[in-house]
Amino acid sequence: WLNEYIETDGLDLPVILEECGFPVEEIIKVGDDNGRKELTEIAAYWQGKSVQGKEREYLPDDLKAYWSYNGATMLWFGAESGVPNYEKIFQVGLNGIIAEAEQKLRSISDSSMPTEEFIQTKIFLEAALISLKAGVDFGKRFAEKAKEVAAKENDSQRKKELEKIVKNCDWVPGNPPRDFYEGVQCFWFIHLITHMIEFYENGCAVRLDQLLYPLYKKDIEEGMLTRDDALELLECLFLKMDEHTQLMPAITASGIGAAHGWSTITIGGTDSYGEDASNEVSYLSLDACKALRLPQPSIAFRYHDGIPKDLVLSAIDLVHTGVGYPAFFNDQYEIPMLIEKGIPVEDARNYGIEACMRWTIPGKNIVYRAISAYIILPKFLELALNRGVDKFSGRQLGPATPDPLTFTSIDDVIDAYLEQTRFFMEKIARLNNFIDVFYKNELPRPFLSPLLDGCIEKGKDCRQWSYYYKSIIGPMGTITLADSLAAMKKLIFDEKKVAMQELVEALNNNWEGKEELQRMFLETPHFGNDDDYVDHIARDILRKTARIVESFVNYHGFNYLQDGSSGSTFYGYSGLLGATPDGRKDKDPINDGTISPVNARDKNGPTAVLKSVAKVDPMLTLNHLFNQKFLPQFLEGPNKELFAAYLKTWADLGIHHVQFNVADAQKLRDAQKNPEQYSDLVVRVAGYSAYFTDLPKGLQDSIIERTEQSLAA
Repeated sequence: WLNEYIETDGLDLPVILEECGFPVEEIIKVGDDNGRKELTEIAAYWQGKSVQGKEREYLPDDLKAYWSYNGATMLWFGAESGVPNYEKIFQVGLNGIIAEAEQKLRSISDSSMPTEEFIQTKIFLEAALISLKAGVDFGKRFAEKAKEVAAKENDSQRKKELEKIVKNCDWVPGNPPRDFYEGVQCFWFIHLITHMIEFYENGCAVRLDQLLYPLYKKDIEEGMLTRDDALELLECLFLKMDEHTQLMPAITASGIGAAHGWSTITIGGTDSYGEDASNEVSYLSLDACKALRLPQPSIAFRYHDGIPKDLVLSAIDLVHTGVGYPAFFNDQYEIPMLIEKGIPVEDARNYGIEACMRWTIPGKNIVYRAISAYIILPKFLELALNRGVDKFSGRQLGPATPDPLTFTSIDDVIDAYLEQTRFFMEKIARLNNFIDVFYKNELPRPFLSPLLDGCIEKGKDCRQWSYYYKSIIGPMGTITLADSLAAMKKLIFDEKKVAMQELVEALNNNWEGKEELQRMFLETPHFGNDDDYVDHIARDILRKTARIVESFVNYHGFNYLQDGSSGSTFYGYSGLLGATPDGRKDKDPINDGTISPVNARDKNGPTAVLKSVAKVDPMLTLNHLFNQKFLPQFLEGPNKELFAAYLKTWADLGIHHVQFNVADAQKLRDAQKNPEQYSDLVVRVAGYSAYFTDLPKGLQDSIIERTEQSLAA
C-alpha cells in the first residue's frame, strides 16, 4: 500500500511528480504516461483546496516568510496520531459501538440542548454510524472474496485455510473476536482503516501483548491453538504492517530516511496496579520479529524493575540481529512524567509508544498532528552569531540580536541564541494554530472518533475536544549546539585563546584556510564523555530551550511540548546549516537523535555516555532520542548478561530511552559498494529502522560513523 493524502498535503504531489525521484520511481513506478497524467490532474484539482496551501491565503504578512522550510524551522502536515480503544472493540465489536451511537442519537433533542449543539451532535452521530457500518461491511467484503477464492481452490489444506478466513472476516470487526486468529484479524482491520484509509496515522502504540493475551490464553487452554500457530499469525500480521508507506517529496523523505509507515507496537510495562504486565504474547512478538527482520513494525519495550530477566534477554537477542529494535523505554521516567502532565495514574501506566518515541494513552482522545514542526537549534546559534542574517540567502531571517563582537561571556551568546529561539517559536506557534483550525473544521474523523473514549458520550468528533492535545516540537542538533557552546566558552571566554571575530569569520568561510583553528575547536570537550564542563552546558541549554517551547500555548489550550521523534532530520535538515563552533563544516549532519553524542566524539566508552545523558533531566527537557552502536559480539555469550546489566544501569540512571544499532562498520561499507548483496540489511536510523541500501549515501555514512561501543566481560 502506498498512500497519498492530498486533502492535507496537496502541495506535495506536484513536487513529487516534478522530482520523479525517491520514493516515486523506487516504490510506485509511476513513470507510465497514464499514471502520471492522472496524478497530475489530481494534483491540479487539489491546489488551493487541501489544508497545506489553503491556510496561506489567511496568513498575515509577517508569517508568510516562515511557512516553508528556511533552514531554521520546518512545519509538518499530513500524518497524525490517534489510537482506538481496541479493548472495547474486542469486548463489543463495531456492532456494539453502533448500538451505543444509535442509542445516543435517539436520546438527543433540540428541546434539551441548544439548536446548534443538537445539529452538530446529530451530524457527528450520523456520520459515525455511516462509517462504523462501512467498517463492518469492509470485513464482509473480504469474507466474500475469500469465499470466491475458496470455491476455486483444489488443495484441501489451502481450502480449509480460506474457509477459516471467510468465517473470521464475516465475524470481525463487527463482532468481538472469539479466538486468537479472529483477534489478530480484528486488530488488522481496525488498524488498516484508521491508519491508512480514513487518514494517514503515524505510529500505532497498541499494547499488542495486553490486547491479544486473553484470547491466546483461552485458545491454548482449550487446545485450539499451539504456540507455533500463534507465532505464524503474528508473523503474517507484521508482514502486512510492513507493506504500508506514504508518498512523499524528497525533502520529507530525507527527513525520515525512507518512505515509512512508522508502525510501532508496545510490549512489557505494567498493569493499572503497577505490576508487571508481560506475558507469552510479549515473547511471541519478539520471536516473530527475530524471524522476519523487517523494518517495521518496530517494538517499543517498556522496561521497569519487575520486568522478567528472560524477556530482557529475549529482547537482547532481537537487538543482536541488527534490526535496531526493540527500543527501550523507561517506566521509571515515563509514568511520573505523564502524571506530572495531569494524566491519571491508571492511564499513565497504560501508555504506549507510537512512531519514534511519542507517548500516548490507547483509547483516549489524544488525536494530534504527529509533529507540528522541527526546529534546528544550531541554526539559531548561527543566526545569533550573524545578527539574524542567514548565511546562505543573505536575508534577515531572525531578529537582529546584538553584534557578537560585543559579547563578553558565554551567557551573552546564550541570550542571543534564546532570543532567536523565542522568535521562531512564536512564528511556529501562530502558524500551527492556523493549521489546527483547518484540521478541526475540515478534517473530521467519523470512524476513529466513536472508537475513542468520550466521543459518543459527548456527541462530538475527536476534533472538537481533547483528552490531551499535543503540539509537538522536534528539536534538532541539540548536542551539536551544546558542544558548540562548550567550545566557545572554553576557547573564547575561559582561556581567551581565540577572538570572537576570528571564529565568526572562520564559520562564515566554512573553516577554509583556518584548519588549525578548526582543529582547536574539534579538540574541546564533547558531550558523551562524562565531562561536567560540557554535560552541564547541555543540561542547562536544553532546559532553557524546553522552557521557551513550553511557554507557548496551542489552539486547544495545551502547552507545546518538545519530543525527540526526530526521524533522520539530523541528516535531511542540515543542508541549510552553516559551519558550527564544534568544528563541523557547512551542511554536514548534526548529531543524530536528540541526546546522542556527535558521531565519533564519545571516546570514553558506553558507560561514560550513559552518565552524560543522565545529567540531562528528561523531566525538565522532555523526551529525548538516544542512539548507541555496538559490535555484534558484545551481545553474545557471556556478554549478553553484561549487556543486560548495562540496560539495568541505563534504567537506574533514569534515562528515558535508548536504542541500538548492532552492526560492523566494515559490513556497512561493503553494503555501500555491493548493495545488491545486502538488500535485506536492516539498520536503526533514528526512532525507526530501514533497509540500509534504501537510504541516501550521506545518511548511510552518518550511521557508519557512529562510535562503536564495547563492553568487557
